[in-house]
Amino acid sequence: MPHYFFRNKLHLSLLSSLGAASWSVYFDIQVNLWAILTVFFLTFSIYQDNMLTDEGEDATNEPEGLKNALRHEAFITYVTFYLLSLVSLLIAFQFGPLAFLMTAIVILIGFLYNHKCFPAFLSRRLNGARRLKDIYIVKNLTPPIDWATALVFLPLFFEGEALSLKAWICWGYVFICAFFVEVMWDMRDHRGDLMSGIKTIANTLSFAQTKRFLIVTSLISGLLLLYFTNAENLPSSTYFLLANNVAVIVIASLYKENKTAFMRKISDYTILLASVLFVSFGLIAFYSN
Repeated sequence: MPHYFFRNKLHLSLLSSLGAASWSVYFDIQVNLWAILTVFFLTFSIYQDNMLTDEGEDATNEPEGLKNALRHEAFITYVTFYLLSLVSLLIAFQFGPLAFLMTAIVILIGFLYNHKCFPAFLSRRLNGARRLKDIYIVKNLTPPIDWATALVFLPLFFEGEALSLKAWICWGYVFICAFFVEVMWDMRDHRGDLMSGIKTIANTLSFAQTKRFLIVTSLISGLLLLYFTNAENLPSSTYFLLANNVAVIVIASLYKENKTAFMRKISDYTILLASVLFVSFGLIAFYSN
């Protein structure tokens, strides 16, 4: 049961919806249950769809997960992805054009990331890339954009709120946190990605360089958070977010190139990192009000 929970990213879907609720409290707006439900649907549907579209690399990286996904291909495609995406759009439509547009953008980005749908003329100009995941660097930036937008912006748009400087700073921080997770997953999956011809930060830099990159960028983002908090662009409760920077540094330091199984265990149980992330969201929400 726990393996099913983690493998299907149910933990991330639940934590994402709770994170959206926490950011609502942080921004001092009503916790919109429809927005929370939409964030859950979006996270779950896009991650489930991804399980079917990584066949080349997952045959090496996660054969058991791929086998299970292919066994439920029709259900994942037509119910988990298409139906839940449609339901999300119908919910968002009730809360105005901005809520609908942002929800549609999250779904579209997820689809373009997963599916090889670029036309031939565009693919030629992108060195053969047929989807966002095939484009170097963009591969690591796309999921964090989706995740940060869903967690931080959707609750605001569902309540008819404008995007303030505070909202953009928080969006940037969640983006960075999700980016760190993406790079760590790629460190774990570098073998399968290389065999499938997918270029990532983790397989174009050496393992040691990728670890240093994660640690240094985590330190920089922590210092930026300190700066904005000291400048009073953010409330003092925002200091709780620094726990995420510490978690990234600790986990990246634990990664060993010759211990693939150990790295996969840490990555599969991303709730260890995600829990720190979302507990900090809850704490800043509680103490900011």
